[in-house]
Amino acid sequence: MDASEELPVIPPGVSPSIERMLSRPRPRWRGRIHRVAVPCSILTALLVAFNVPSGADRAGALIYGAGATLMLVASSIVHFKKWPIPIWEKLFRFDHAAIFILIGAGATPIAISALDGRSTTLMLFAVWIGAGIGVVMRLLPFHPPKGLMNTLYIALGWVPIVVAPEIFQALSGTALALLISEGVLYCAGALMLGARWPDPFPKIFGYHEVWHVSVTTAVWLHYVLILLIANP
Repeated sequence: MDASEELPVIPPGVSPSIERMLSRPRPRWRGRIHRVAVPCSILTALLVAFNVPSGADRAGALIYGAGATLMLVASSIVHFKKWPIPIWEKLFRFDHAAIFILIGAGATPIAISALDGRSTTLMLFAVWIGAGIGVVMRLLPFHPPKGLMNTLYIALGWVPIVVAPEIFQALSGTALALLISEGVLYCAGALMLGARWPDPFPKIFGYHEVWHVSVTTAVWLHYVLILLIANP
């Protein structure tokens, strides 16, 4: 939908995600950031994977790269155009499920490269069980209450620190600063998305694009973090 088009009537019973997409004009930049980021993520994942020392570190980097790229692909598809609503609902479920996979994939290289023994096992178990539950829940054919998904993403993102607090000793000051910066970007971005603010240029670059910039920046900070923790 072009930004100049009249807004459609929002059908009753649609999910909050569809309601949000239909309630404002579609900015020209909608989805472009993540579409450009897809090939960049694939290339970055390969570069990182072949610049870490061990096979386990490489596996962790590739798992993260796969999770990050899947999330970007899902987002690119769902925001590619205004889809028929039944298809759009399914695409949004896929998009939201991919975020849970990203969170699990993001914790994996930290658990492998920065921790060891029981801490590695506990972090991987906790975060992937949580991600799996989130994926299943999101793929079920019902609309979660507004704000629930963002709350669950933030909660799952904190699981590694809760189950393995020794991560603070395992990471260098620079690595820890990167990890905290990612958390700030994701949390602040989620809050801005929920508030639909700031919305700087609604016809070109709106509040959702601000969210996508936050996410994309955090994704690349994590690639840098993987390099740091695998090459101490």
